[in-house]
Amino acid sequence: MAESMIAYCGLECSTCPAHIAWMTDDNELRKKQAVEWGSPDYPLTAKDINCVGCKVEGEPKFKFCDACGVRSCASERGVKTCAHCEEYGCDILESWLAHAGDKPRELLEKIRAGL
Repeated sequence: MAESMIAYCGLECSTCPAHIAWMTDDNELRKKQAVEWGSPDYPLTAKDINCVGCKVEGEPKFKFCDACGVRSCASERGVKTCAHCEEYGCDILESWLAHAGDKPRELLEKIRAGL
């Protein structure tokens, strides 16, 4: 997988439903993900489910990308992914990974081991 398709946080953009919905213009997938990912605190609509990837220039970005602390920090530090950061395992990343499931952490660990 191309480095640009691995988000700073370890998400694989090429397998992300928001990226797939954008690439395939799949409105049913957008609707499904809006229901699955949304909540009263973080409401989503089908039009929010589009993303080119958080490290790729251009739009669209997923609705909450602009507020993502991991994205902001890694971008400011100029690292390819959080695995490339001297502060790997920081509170910002760990807070995200606590909610993200095992796959992003596993990918970041794999990247880090290969450095």
